[in-house]
Amino acid sequence: MLPTLTAIAGLILLIVLYRRDQRRVREQRAEFFADCLDVLDKPKLAFDHFGYPYMTGSFDGVPVRADVVVDAVVLRKLPSLWLRVTVEAPVATKAILDVMMRPSGSEFFSPFAGLPDRLDTPADWPERAIIHTDHPDRLPPPEAFTPHIAVLDEPKAKELIVSPNGVRIVWQADEARRSNYLLLRQANFEVVRFDRERLHDLVRRCVELRNTLAKNAPKEIRREAAA
Repeated sequence: MLPTLTAIAGLILLIVLYRRDQRRVREQRAEFFADCLDVLDKPKLAFDHFGYPYMTGSFDGVPVRADVVVDAVVLRKLPSLWLRVTVEAPVATKAILDVMMRPSGSEFFSPFAGLPDRLDTPADWPERAIIHTDHPDRLPPPEAFTPHIAVLDEPKAKELIVSPNGVRIVWQADEARRSNYLLLRQANFEVVRFDRERLHDLVRRCVELRNTLAKNAPKEIRREAAA
């Protein structure tokens, strides 16, 4: 009888500790954008089913969304926490341009692998950048993008996407702690609050790229993007 009671008590304790740890983890995740709320006008926070926040608002009158994705698909690689900054507004382009740094083939959060055409990397773009598109002949000329590609020289920059529906930069917010992942296979991240200035810079870059394409586009494409 006593061993049974002891086992039950131990199980209850484990459940209590697990729930407490999950509550702590969710509270920590909820703080990710706590220092960044003033980057966007009229910011709104919501949460996904893992407890990670996503933020919507506007920047210079343009709608913006920022969210995070946990990438733990590749077992031999430490999990990453990817920040996605997206301008959700029409862009003056007739095709998708997806520039990926160091693609592994496991980027489930990206349309990269599904785009059929690969383009040569311009000489003045980051050397390890791989470019995919769906319609090479409908893209603006490379020089329209070149002033905005420098962000991909940053070690944490992963991807730049430009489509008729928006502009996105994907950034590595953190990488899982090696000790926790190797021993327990838990993707624990050290970054609790993302840096405000970095988020502001990424949002600004997305908006400026959209503005550049609008200025350089033919009139009919500008009208469609403004509609």
